[in-house]
Amino acid sequence: MKGRTMHCPHCGGKFQIPGDIAGKMVCPFCAKPMEADMPSDASASLGKAAGLLPPEAFSTMIEVNQLNAKHYADVFETYRGAVLPALHAYLQEEADYGDQAAELFASALFDGFEREERAARRNSMRTFDLRISITSLLIPAILDLNVPAADRLADLFLQKWNAVHKKPLGKAKVADIQDGFRKKLCFITTAVCTELGKGDDCEELQALRLYRDGYLSQIPEGKRKIEEYYLFAPLIVQSVETSGNAKAEWNRIYREYLFPCLSALKHHRPEECGKRYETMMCELEQKWL
Repeated sequence: MKGRTMHCPHCGGKFQIPGDIAGKMVCPFCAKPMEADMPSDASASLGKAAGLLPPEAFSTMIEVNQLNAKHYADVFETYRGAVLPALHAYLQEEADYGDQAAELFASALFDGFEREERAARRNSMRTFDLRISITSLLIPAILDLNVPAADRLADLFLQKWNAVHKKPLGKAKVADIQDGFRKKLCFITTAVCTELGKGDDCEELQALRLYRDGYLSQIPEGKRKIEEYYLFAPLIVQSVETSGNAKAEWNRIYREYLFPCLSALKHHRPEECGKRYETMMCELEQKWL
């Protein structure tokens, strides 16, 4: 049976495998995971991977009614399948050319999404969908490769994107996003209440859950705001908890945002609560993503 020469994207080792092997395998030299169906040519042409990116890599938008536990997995798998050949080719290029390949591919991703963003500027909903799609589709598809080269690519793309956009984007894996959809928690409020020594059924959490499931879910764009929160809030909580400054930050958030929100709800001013909470999310995304 005719074999193929493989080139490990981690250690650079070259080895032969049978021609009919496909799927996941480990490098015989460094024992790190890789894909057997990656391009086998050890001398990949620099820039070829970027040319393999399909239009769907940038134009696919996940709709608000798909941003949930029921539909997200199928949308993600379709997107992942579309971009996987380009990502595999990128891993080969990165193994051959290192930082030069990473910079080129990250720039191709950035340029493609910038074109979409410019086209969407007159449509706030399209801009919203673009942010959600990058965070829930592109970045998880890259990280799903589960190799250091992919992790570096995600970091490089996000560095480029966040440097020029007011609302930064976070780095999330598929499991992180699905966990957020499943739990349907008030992530930030729960973290704050935990720091303050309050239980899961405390007055603050009950009031904000009632606001979320009642008033907010019924107003125009309310569902989009809720789904955006489920996507970004777990990433914010993770960043705060690992910052070494969580205690001070959670107490600050309670004083500046959650206490005024609760006060507005007690006085039957849900619009005021909504504006305050949205301001909080914008500030925390800027600070922690």
